[in-house]
Amino acid sequence: MKKIALALCAIWSLQAADHDLYRNSIEATGSYVFNDNKMHLEDQWGWGLRYQYNITPSNFWVPGAVQLAFDHAFQGDYFGGGSTSVNDWGVNALWYADNASDLTPYALAGVGVQFFSDEKEGNRDGLFLALGAGLEYQIRGDFSLLGEAKWLYGGDESSVVTSIGVKYSFGQ
Repeated sequence: MKKIALALCAIWSLQAADHDLYRNSIEATGSYVFNDNKMHLEDQWGWGLRYQYNITPSNFWVPGAVQLAFDHAFQGDYFGGGSTSVNDWGVNALWYADNASDLTPYALAGVGVQFFSDEKEGNRDGLFLALGAGLEYQIRGDFSLLGEAKWLYGGDESSVVTSIGVKYSFGQ
């Protein structure tokens, strides 16, 4: 009987964890990238990794988190022949909706650098701006599922990176 009571207490403590208490989180995502026709590049599958430092905002203008993001798009074909992979390194600010639900929407804005393995058709390594939105669903306080879409704009070209993934928070 004691073992059952201890097991129930342990499960309850995991479910009752408060995600606002965690300072850090890491994310792993799978993604699909929709490339603008100006890039002359077919859409690509990819993956991403993110590290996030959570902040307790004091007002609307202060973001809820700062995120370091890496997104990799697998080898994709150029329309005229050839192929390239794309690596995006960025820094994003995230603003979370203040709600009591397990499903929390957020907005993001950021900047970054994009690298092509084969620069062709006018695609050059360079800076980009990122704007996006997402939803985070809390499975328990330190573990979440997420979905996100972000628009990357770099000069003439743009792409939309759609991602789904998992997030683990730590560092109370």
